[in-house]
Amino acid sequence: MLYSCKTLSPFKFIRNKKYTFTKPLCNCCGLGLLVLTHIEYACADTDIKNDLNFAQRSRYASVDNDTDSGKAASILVRLTLKTEWSDHLGSTVEMDSVKSFFNNDHSDGVILNGKPIIPDVAGTEINQAFFSFSNDHLNAKLGRQRINFDDQRFIGGNGFWQNEQTFDALSTKANLLTNSSVTYAYLYNVNRIFGNKAGKYLEDSNPNYPKNERPASLLGDYKLDSHLARIEWNEWDYSQWVSYLYLIDNKDLPSASNNTLGTSYSFNYKVDAVKYRLEFEAVVQRRTEIPDVQTLPYYLADMGVNINAYEISVRYEILSAKNNTTFITPLGSLNDFQGWANEFSPIPTQGIKDASLGFLWRAAPFKIDARYHTFMGYTDDNTLGNELDIDFFYKPERKHTISLRFAHFIPESTTQTNEKNTKKIFLDYSYNM
Repeated sequence: MLYSCKTLSPFKFIRNKKYTFTKPLCNCCGLGLLVLTHIEYACADTDIKNDLNFAQRSRYASVDNDTDSGKAASILVRLTLKTEWSDHLGSTVEMDSVKSFFNNDHSDGVILNGKPIIPDVAGTEINQAFFSFSNDHLNAKLGRQRINFDDQRFIGGNGFWQNEQTFDALSTKANLLTNSSVTYAYLYNVNRIFGNKAGKYLEDSNPNYPKNERPASLLGDYKLDSHLARIEWNEWDYSQWVSYLYLIDNKDLPSASNNTLGTSYSFNYKVDAVKYRLEFEAVVQRRTEIPDVQTLPYYLADMGVNINAYEISVRYEILSAKNNTTFITPLGSLNDFQGWANEFSPIPTQGIKDASLGFLWRAAPFKIDARYHTFMGYTDDNTLGNELDIDFFYKPERKHTISLRFAHFIPESTTQTNEKNTKKIFLDYSYNM
């Protein structure tokens, strides 16, 4: 497949061109076309460079709890075109298409049939489309884009799910001193994992929702008027300090609006074959649309020791609550926290304390990531349950990954909660993700 730098026509051959490509892959997810996994070309008479990439992820998922079970299969196909118009100007367009199967055996947030939710929603969407500017001191993007801050606890893409969360935004990052930076972003929309079909009203009538209105927590988009500011200070040999202010104004779900101010400190140090890491984070939050609620705190302590291929870690995270109002992180990657069974999304009204022990083993091409959680209520200290999470990874080549995720949540029998004994399994094959 050849392109003209001036017309971008795929049917013209241009002299003085260099290009590389690998063999085409078969069509997938109804695209009906052969695509090249990688194209890179440059013209001698212009500075325009294009890079077209193909990626895919196939998944089988199952859920089994006390009252019901569900299963789903899905295929994600992703095409990404990056263009360098000059040394400083560029653009990115990324298209995602998801095909799902066993639709009667699970709910996905768009279809609500009473079965367990597995939110890998079918559809075709523009995942990213932005213009970019960069020089030695500044990077800026305007348009639909991926924004991931730190560990994605507060701002992230929920990239585990087939339909990624992205933001319609203006973002800028300015470099400071040797290795520090200041980031600002204005968000005017978040494109959530439920996709563009998850509008205000359900497509089919549902007796569980008499007005046929979709729960606001399952909407595919939130209109925002939000400001994010973050400073990263990285001028020391072993330490990093980050502070941030997130002013979230959610027009479609006002109760999710909040002002959040936080700071974190991380320390990494190596002695011979032993690596030590520490992270501490403290945050305060005000739920701006909920009256008579005082400031809500959040705390994190995370420590680990790595010896050769092994790492042992302990983590303690607190999301507080007052007057049945909890600390929230509505724009973060929620699947990554409070266990992979997702039994505490949203956070219960009494808040939550999450104490976990982690074990990590790496020996290429294999990796095992295991975690054991104990959950307690913040306001009452009652034990809510325990959870075992295990990830197995096999990566035979750089672009190919096979993974198996297992999560088992066991509720505490003495508590009066809605959580169920839940087992979840996700089997994935991904290429170039």
